[in-house]
Amino acid sequence: MASEAQGPTGSAQSAAAVQDASLTPVSVSQDLVIAMFEHALQSYPEECCGLLIGPAEAPPERAVRCTNVQSLRKSRGESDLDARHGFWMDEKELHDVLREAERGGGELRAVYHSHVDALAYLSQADLRGALGPDGLPLWPGVSQFVVSVWDDGVRDVTCFDWDQQASCYVGRAVAQVPA
Repeated sequence: MASEAQGPTGSAQSAAAVQDASLTPVSVSQDLVIAMFEHALQSYPEECCGLLIGPAEAPPERAVRCTNVQSLRKSRGESDLDARHGFWMDEKELHDVLREAERGGGELRAVYHSHVDALAYLSQADLRGALGPDGLPLWPGVSQFVVSVWDDGVRDVTCFDWDQQASCYVGRAVAQVPA
């Protein structure tokens, strides 16, 4: 799972999808939103990344932090970006979390990551990491959450879901609901 942001400013020019204010917000457990926010703050000034796990056809129930190995990839010459400007989940961790979720009757419901000193949009690089060679999501039905984190705190989170008819991700605000 990969994302390589276009730059530190998070300008709309590099956005593949932004929040559509006309859409009804998606309801997410306050505990999960807090977990994503805490992870983003603790990872700053690097991007965080993780998974939201839950039962099929139900809201996610738990957040699982993953290690961002993007700076390691840069040091090996596999990317031009470090962890401040992109994320790459440790592949073994990703595999282990998904296997554990399956054993417990759960599944991947969402992927989350942060944008550092940038807006909560889905970048072109985020899109490349979320889509397969056929232009369709690698994990159908899995949402993409992006947390906007700055030196003074978290500013926003947006949920992106695949719109089958439009063949693109659509961003919605996140409404926190009690756990």
